[in-house]
Amino acid sequence: MPSDYIGTLGVMVCRRTGSPPFAEKEYLRELCLASSCLGITVFVFFPEDKPDSVKLNHLISGYTYSRGGWEKRNFPVPDIIYDRCLFKNTAETSSAAAFLSDLPDSRWSMWSRGLPGKIRVYNLLKREQCLSPYLPHTLIYNGSESLNQALSLFDGKLFLKPSGGSHGKHTLYVHCTGNEETVLQGRDRSNSIFKMTLPTGELSSWVKKFTGRRRFIIQPYLKLTSRAGKPYDVRVLVQKNARGRWTTTGMAVRQGPAEGMTSNLHGGGTALPVPSFLESEFSAPVPDNIIACINQLSDLIPPILEGGFGRLGELGIDFGIDCFGKVWLLEVNSKPGRRAFRQTGDIPAAKLSVENPLRYARYLLLRQLRRVNT
Repeated sequence: MPSDYIGTLGVMVCRRTGSPPFAEKEYLRELCLASSCLGITVFVFFPEDKPDSVKLNHLISGYTYSRGGWEKRNFPVPDIIYDRCLFKNTAETSSAAAFLSDLPDSRWSMWSRGLPGKIRVYNLLKREQCLSPYLPHTLIYNGSESLNQALSLFDGKLFLKPSGGSHGKHTLYVHCTGNEETVLQGRDRSNSIFKMTLPTGELSSWVKKFTGRRRFIIQPYLKLTSRAGKPYDVRVLVQKNARGRWTTTGMAVRQGPAEGMTSNLHGGGTALPVPSFLESEFSAPVPDNIIACINQLSDLIPPILEGGFGRLGELGIDFGIDCFGKVWLLEVNSKPGRRAFRQTGDIPAAKLSVENPLRYARYLLLRQLRRVNT
């Protein structure tokens, strides 16, 4: 063990197909490679692989990247747990919760908490007078009555999306045309784009089937498209640094295909640099005003969310921009991706997006060591 070794960072993930059997391989590989100079051992593990009793200091099976490849080894309970589980079902959610509840109370801590559903985030943020002008009106979908209420309130056009993160999947645009027909457009559970028309009288039953047992929210339809008719947003990555303070790592435009309604990279979107894109869409001084507004909101949002939901380590904040240049706060994600910076060629931001989680983990480990030694 090197003399400057201070502890372990265990990255908790969901099992997926492939070798090794998890997603985000490139990011997790970079975490492992960058960790050695900070005195941290990084390994990746699945919560369902826990031993019969981690309270007896049994080892956890996991993966680390070393000597040019992934190696499977046994590790002690990590000092810091970095939750990168992108859940697909309740079984995966329950497995992670069971693992954490079975851990001993001392000698470990969470790198960050996860955010709750979108409606709780919205309710917290809308209390802030400085943020409320940027928040689309948001309602809970709970059946036909709420759907009809929203259609009346939003002039026959609305957007439904899952209350939990979905990478743009399982989203729906509804437009009641006024001639007893309704246009539906969106992405299904497998992220495939669809568009269809059906009689308005069948809308409630169709939406009920589309949503299933999942919780959804309803918002007004905002036309957040480029001059070319492609949906886009601006993703800002904010992270804690080596001193435990919030900093903006970078931002990028995410643009989706014209036939889609969302701009997520998982749905086939592309990433573009923000200044040049906005300059192609708006005349001066609108691009500078938009960027200044986004920067201001990105500084305000993290401490507000921490105050309401507990310690956080990084956030992906998504902003929409309408044709008038008005900025809308669309979503906040506590488990953001970082591929956009490689696509835009912003190498400093891409490098920081990997290093900051490690620097913040080191900050937490050093705080933990000071508490133990005093």
